[in-house]
Amino acid sequence: MLGGTGLHPRVGPRGLEIGYWIHVAHGGRGLATEAAAALTRVAFEVAQLDRVEIHCGPANARSVAVPRKLGFALEATLRRRGETSAGEPRNTMIWSLFADVYATSPVRLIPTRAFDALGRPSL
Repeated sequence: MLGGTGLHPRVGPRGLEIGYWIHVAHGGRGLATEAAAALTRVAFEVAQLDRVEIHCGPANARSVAVPRKLGFALEATLRRRGETSAGEPRNTMIWSLFADVYATSPVRLIPTRAFDALGRPSL
């Protein structure tokens, strides 16, 4: 398994959070960026949402690079809002992209293909 990703309804109405992880052996190849770009496009173009967020730990440089590349804005870094794999508290960065900014964001330039559960193209 290379990793996983998803759109999560935990950021309030008209918004979704993108979650992703990539196995360490496959990191640095742009997989998380490509997956997050596809999910961002689905959120805005298919689901017609107003906001997409990405939450990540500031010490995870590869994870932080994803929202930066896609044109998300850093809203805040919340102290002690997550846990490390060892159960220790860690800070959490919150990145957001809004529908009115999406049209001119770098995420639109990343080639993506997305399919529904039946294998039909959704983008």
